[in-house]
Order: sequence, then structure tokens, then C-alpha cells
Amino acid sequence: MTKILTLKDALALNRRSLLKAGLGAAALGTLGAPYVVTSARAEQPLAGKKVGFSQSYATDEWLKAQRQDLLEQAKKHGFEVSVTDARENPAQEIRNLEDLAVRGVDAVIMITYYAEAVQPGVQALNDAGIPIVVMSSALAGDGDFAAHLAADTLGTSRTAGDYYLKALNGGGKVVQIEGKPGSLVNQARGKGWREVVEANSDLEIVAHGIANYSRTEALTLMQDFLQANKEIDAVYCHNDNMAKGALQAIEEAGRAREMWLTGYDAITTETFEMIAAERLRGSYLYPTFGAEAVEVAAAILQQKEVKKEIVFASPMVTKENLSQFFNGKDRIVPPVDMAALGL
Repeated sequence: MTKILTLKDALALNRRSLLKAGLGAAALGTLGAPYVVTSARAEQPLAGKKVGFSQSYATDEWLKAQRQDLLEQAKKHGFEVSVTDARENPAQEIRNLEDLAVRGVDAVIMITYYAEAVQPGVQALNDAGIPIVVMSSALAGDGDFAAHLAADTLGTSRTAGDYYLKALNGGGKVVQIEGKPGSLVNQARGKGWREVVEANSDLEIVAHGIANYSRTEALTLMQDFLQANKEIDAVYCHNDNMAKGALQAIEEAGRAREMWLTGYDAITTETFEMIAAERLRGSYLYPTFGAEAVEVAAAILQQKEVKKEIVFASPMVTKENLSQFFNGKDRIVPPVDMAALGL
């Protein structure tokens, strides 16, 4: 005999049970929801389609830009976007993904810094047959996805290593400041750079630490490094936020003329202004993938064939080429290159 679930029964079930029970999203309205961004119904064939957007956290400046780019592009299709923020809690990120599966969104666009930990949430989406567009770090394990948008981070970090080798004339003392250890992108930013630096006996990594992509943590870490090392020639930071924290420590110590820094992301006005003022040597552009992910999701929902892996360039932004990325006031956001997406 088929058991009929009452709403009271449903409230007692955990998310995995709800998924197995196949309970509809309409009956779950009282269980809580991510906030939903609706667009004026554009005269587009996909207007009203529901897209989930999942981030591990949203306080980082690059992630804020990603969200902005994604939501702006979603408006052009009239998508209803359910936005979730796990606030650096992998368990919450799993719950967010499971909620999106239960609610029956048409597609999910996600970025995670906890690829290993959130596999149950990805599995919930797979079980529900919801296509996933992944940005930046790849998924872990056997999680299925429709498309993955990323930069050649390992290749870029090797290029960064070559830059340090050349700029320091083959020798010098360098510092490395990492982001979140669980991030696959963070790992790649370190791996390629170290391959080059450690292969050269005249380049010495005198200090290395983790600042979790945090400006404040990088400030404190760099203060310690400055006290422990009387000679530092350059500082390799895994994102611009940490480069700014490290630079603050260096400038407050009166040692700015002794060393230079690079970062990653090249996304904010502050970063561009620091490059223009030569306070920051440069930053490796890391696309937000937000607008592009929306277009890939739109293609999937229209039953179009999309490339499984889509790789973007990650050039170094310096004072010499700054005008290509910054107009003196705002970031220059190029239109989505549909050909590059294979669409």
C-alpha cells in the first residue's frame, strides 16, 4: 500500500529522505528557501526558467563580482535565480544543493571551495536529473556535470613562476601566501609556481603561509614574515585580497621599496588603481565565469550541445596593459564570447 505523506510528515523528514520520497517543491514552501532574484519576463524562450546559483561563500571581492555578472546576464533570459550562500560551511552547502534538488530547479550553476566535502549535495542534483554548470574548481569524485568553466590555472601559475625567475634575474628571496587549502584552484596556483621556483637553486622561498584568501589574515602573516626575514625580494599571493593585506604590512613597516608583489583575480577598481600607482606589480586575471555560465546553462536548457570543458585565458594585468581591463573608473567587462564557448 502506498503511504501518503502529510505536510507534518514532510517536516519531520531530512532532505535526503525528501529527495527519495519525491515530495514536490510546492509542499515544501514552509521549509525555508534561498532568496530568489526574478527578472522582468523577457521575450525569450527561456523566460521564467528556474536556475539555482550556489556559492560556498560570498564575501570575497571576486565572488561578489561573479554574482553580479551572473545575475546581470540572467536578466537577459528572464531567469528566476535562487541564490544560495553557504557562508563557508560545507554542511550548509550540501543542504543548499539538496534544497535546490527538492525544489526542482531547471539547472544549477555552482562554485565550491569544498569539492570533496559537498559530494552528497552534488549527488542529490544528479539523482534529480538537474544539469550542473560548474565554475572554477572542478567537482570531486564521480559527480556528474554538464559543463565546467575554468582557467588554465596550473599553466598560469607556471607562467607566474617564469615571471618571477626573469624579474629577479634568476635569484632572490621570495614569500608565498596561499588561499584556502581545500580549493583546487588554490592548490594549482601554488603547484605550478613552485615547480618553476624550486627547480631554480638561486630562488629561495624564505617564508610560506596560509591566509585563506583573507586580507586581514595576510596582513598578520606578512607582519610575522617581515620580522623574521631581513631580506625579501618579492611576494607571490594567491589572490589580490591577500596581496593587499601583505602590502599594507610592508608599507607600514617602511619596506615597500625592498620588494614587489603579484596577486590573482584583477577584478576590482582598487586593484587596478594599485597597479596604476605601481604599488602592485600585477595581477593574473581570473574570469568570474558568471555571465558565461548563464549562457552555457541557457544552451543546455535549449537542448543544445555544449562543451564539457571550457577553458579561459588568464593574462597578467600590468601597468603596461591596464587600459585593456580598466577605463580609469570601472572594470571593463567584455561581452560574452559565444564562439569561445562553442555556442
